Amino acid sequence: MTLSPAFQMAIRPFGDSALLVDIDAGSTDGSSDIVMALNAQLLRQRTRGVTQTTPSYNSLLVCFEPEQVQHSVLQTEIHAIADTLNVKNIPMGKQWSLPACFDAPYALDCAALETELSQDWQFIVDCFCAAEYRVHAVGFLPGFTYLGNLPDALHCNRLRDPRTTVPASSIAIAGTQAGIYPFDSPGGWRIIGRLPFTVFQIQADPPALFQANDRVRFEAVTPEVFEELQQRPIASLIKQATRQ
Repeated sequence: MTLSPAFQMAIRPFGDSALLVDIDAGSTDGSSDIVMALNAQLLRQRTRGVTQTTPSYNSLLVCFEPEQVQHSVLQTEIHAIADTLNVKNIPMGKQWSLPACFDAPYALDCAALETELSQDWQFIVDCFCAAEYRVHAVGFLPGFTYLGNLPDALHCNRLRDPRTTVPASSIAIAGTQAGIYPFDSPGGWRIIGRLPFTVFQIQADPPALFQANDRVRFEAVTPEVFEELQQRPIASLIKQATRQ
């Protein structure tokens, strides 16, 4: 079964040992579906020479071993796979229900967002927690989680002057996306809350907690509950946050 609706695909070299596959299906979710299906099929059939794949919103980075396969041969194989894709075969990622605190001192941009969005903070939090988010990509920083499906009412501008330090596990929004910062780092997204555990552990396998195509929901908790959750072992919190 071929993929429907139709899409456009362009493949170009990305250095000496990688190809970047760009997909345009007319919408973010449509393009992401194709990227996920293509990635799943490449991994499923253990395509010769491929060493790593990195899916994103509308592109797939395919790393390979030049001694095992040539650019042109791998491009031909990717085109052949694309001709027979079926989005019904996309493996569903994990489903998460994440406790998060959206109160001070974790909601750094509370006042600014109330002004920009012309809404009170409770509406903003309720709106944010009512949505289910799709992990479209993990990157920029190791473990930074890009979340699609941010409600229209919460679309907002980035900070004009980025912060020099955004606290680890901060939940943020900017433009049409939400995101989770994996560790302390500079950043210009609007900070609305924080998780009580880290989303990137270098010693874990894989180090990043979330993977592309996971689904994420947030549950608001009080500062008191948040502080109590911070004292629990990370492993128990992660297990509890995974929805079957």
